[in-house]
Amino acid sequence: MTVTAAPPRRLVVDLGADGTILDAAWRLAAADPGQDVVLVVPAGAPLTRNAAFLDVLNRRAGAHRLVMVSSDARARSLASSVHLRAFASLAALERHELDATEHLSDARRVALATIAAVGAQRLSLGRALAVFMSLLMAAGILLAVIAPSATVVLLANASPLGPSEYDLRAGPNGDIKATSQTVPVTAKTSVKPTGSRTDDTKAQGVERFSNLTTNDILIGKGTVVRTNDGVRFQTTEDKTLPRSLLQPFFISTVNISIQAVDPGPSGNVPPQKVNVSPSPNYTVTNPVETLGGDSKKILIVQQADYDIAVAQSDLDLKKAGDEQTKVWQSQASKGSAVYGAFVKRTSVSPPGDVVGKEAKEGTTTFEITVNGTATGYTVLDTEPKATAVSKLATEIQPGMDLVRDNAVVDVVIPASVAEDGVHWRVRARAQQSTRPRPQMTAALAGRAFDDVTNIAHDSGFELVRIQAWPAWWPRLPVLDSRITIEVTSRVSSGSP
Repeated sequence: MTVTAAPPRRLVVDLGADGTILDAAWRLAAADPGQDVVLVVPAGAPLTRNAAFLDVLNRRAGAHRLVMVSSDARARSLASSVHLRAFASLAALERHELDATEHLSDARRVALATIAAVGAQRLSLGRALAVFMSLLMAAGILLAVIAPSATVVLLANASPLGPSEYDLRAGPNGDIKATSQTVPVTAKTSVKPTGSRTDDTKAQGVERFSNLTTNDILIGKGTVVRTNDGVRFQTTEDKTLPRSLLQPFFISTVNISIQAVDPGPSGNVPPQKVNVSPSPNYTVTNPVETLGGDSKKILIVQQADYDIAVAQSDLDLKKAGDEQTKVWQSQASKGSAVYGAFVKRTSVSPPGDVVGKEAKEGTTTFEITVNGTATGYTVLDTEPKATAVSKLATEIQPGMDLVRDNAVVDVVIPASVAEDGVHWRVRARAQQSTRPRPQMTAALAGRAFDDVTNIAHDSGFELVRIQAWPAWWPRLPVLDSRITIEVTSRVSSGSP
């Protein structure tokens, strides 16, 4: 026969300093049925940080009798708030000595109520009245100390501060916070080239040859005919001039193409003007005018022209950036301002595309394309004034405050946009007034109203008024925390 030892009546669980509700729940589940569970919880353990943890654990105990032992008074107080018995030590548990925060049983509540009832019956009427009067007097004293409040309004003289000049920048790691945006931009630049060449063409036409003989005549290519004023033409082909029969009644003729010997518009002559023949055997004339003689000046791009165009392209690219800035400004949210744009060239038409080439057809210019980026910066529309005033505030004298309402900021150098942001040079000026000392409310506490004028004067102020509550209260509050000091500034003569 095997004898199995009964489990101990009480299971003591030491959770450790890192014990959580999950650790406690796991140990609670491992307890034998009907076994009491004592949780030993060190001060500061996560389990005791919230009463909800202890409440959940107490509900999970079920048939187990759950008790918590902790040296932490706060932990025991939380346990008692969720009706979980708590002891300061295992020894206290063994002696059944309840901690002050232990949950009271119904029997103890009845006992305490009985004791209180008996004590009340023994309290004499005179003693009860004395206690009541003491309490009433204490309440009156407390009311006199805590209830009254007062606002003391003082006037401080102001003195000029500044002017001071600052160089401010809005951008990365700058004085003023800014957001930037960058987009690509493109521009085209047109420039008139300085180089040129002449393109000459020769006039062309038709010459009619008339045979004055009865023999065939070969008119060779290059035969020269001319006008009376010396404009020469030559045939451009070989042709045979047939013989004439029954002369002079029937004359043979042939039309041969001609071209001016010299190029240019001088070869353009009216009909019947090219009539000087090189031979007496035939006569010549042009039945129609000769056309096509011309001398054109063709503009050619030089390297110097290209360099000028590249330099000018930066201005055209800047114009494109300014147009982009207008777009950004139209899209800016309320309370912000956009400054721009900083334009950076990234590429330009190479010289090989234009140098040595003719001007653009139909014009007297050539064109290059330049690409780049435009960067704009967005800042609050209160800038740069707000930052300038903040910098001016660092220059006030000890014991003084800046009078911000009348601060003036003048822009000395207007905003300019560079690669690192927006730059300003500003000049700021304002006024500073005396600041009340922290000890001043303590000096005023409990004083009569008539004393305030002298105390304020000794601190560099003038008394304007005192607003007390309640209005019939004869003095300033005893507690300096119930006294509020408000300061208004007397603006000095002239602008700040």
